[in-house]
Amino acid sequence: MPSKNSVYNTRMKNLTSIPNELLHMETLQAASNEKAATLILLEHLAEIDRRRLYAMRGYASLWEYVHKALQYSESQAYDRVSAMRLMVRVPEVKTELQSGKLTLTTTAKLGAHVRREKLRPEETVSLLREISGKPSREVERVLVSQSTEPRKPDRVKAVTPELARITLDVDQEFLKLVQKVKDLKGNSALSHQDVFKTAMQDYVKRRQPKPEKHEPVAAVPLQAPALLRAPEVKTTPEKQVTKSRYIPMNIRTMVRVRSEQRCEYADPVTKRRCESKSGLQFDHINPFAKGGAHTFQNLRHYCKAHNTLAAIEQFGGAKMRPYLKL
Repeated sequence: MPSKNSVYNTRMKNLTSIPNELLHMETLQAASNEKAATLILLEHLAEIDRRRLYAMRGYASLWEYVHKALQYSESQAYDRVSAMRLMVRVPEVKTELQSGKLTLTTTAKLGAHVRREKLRPEETVSLLREISGKPSREVERVLVSQSTEPRKPDRVKAVTPELARITLDVDQEFLKLVQKVKDLKGNSALSHQDVFKTAMQDYVKRRQPKPEKHEPVAAVPLQAPALLRAPEVKTTPEKQVTKSRYIPMNIRTMVRVRSEQRCEYADPVTKRRCESKSGLQFDHINPFAKGGAHTFQNLRHYCKAHNTLAAIEQFGGAKMRPYLKL
């Protein structure tokens, strides 16, 4: 079976010899196919999001799945996820996309505006009619004119291999905080980079878990969640404090050592382990609500997405729906 590259190269050679009119007609067809494929992709993403399949495959978010599994760039992944969520919330968006009056880019911009302004579905439909068929720049002007918080998307651009330029809009409160940091540092000429770095370093220092005093615990090689074993260390006999959700400090420490401060979920099919290191939570394999104990063997370090997935698997989607942000 020929590879995709060989088929592509052969096709490109054929293009150099076809008549102008045929080239024009085939290009129109290719553009039409691309638009149809984009809509199909959005529908697939909607179903993946509904099933939380991205989490099952070991990704902490749908955006990460689109970026890393489907190999779209960061901005392309954002546009597709944003457009899909708006299409699900407002079905009229799909009709506009099918007709070609709305592009993926303008749909993503509209979706960001709807979230920022917290518009109701009927307000979104009204705005959708106003921007239907308009070019991207005109859509931007309409959205900015109706925004209560006009701002441009934050941008990060590589300047050199070591440096990047960040462009963002800030409010007056932000500027006052910048000046306050300069005053506290006693240097009014402090660069913005130093101001931001100082503030972020202080935040990380305050929020990062502090090392806990305990006996050294040997790290345990990562295995599938169901097969995790406790290291050979002496622990207190399993004892569940009645109706208390407090997890003993030594148990939390052991779990952190094993997880290396990274989500422990592994896709049972591909064995891919989640890469998330933020917002980690202690999840009970046998749920606490079902009598699960606060033991090393019964706990795992999960990100929010996989903690939620585990809860749905244990208690069912219907019971968990009131607690989920869909």
